[in-house]
Amino acid sequence: MRKIIILIILLVNVMSCSELSEMEARSQQRRRERERECRYNYKGELQGCYYIR
Repeated sequence: MRKIIILIILLVNVMSCSELSEMEARSQQRRRERERECRYNYKGELQGCYYIR
């Protein structure tokens, strides 16, 4: 019984850590998309990216 309880606690801990890392990754992605503006030429080639403040 004790081993089962420890296993459940460990599984809950791992699940919460993975959820936190996913939330952090989504936050970083949104921050990167929001803070940069990229310019392209008429051919669709990247000219440069600039940070937006």
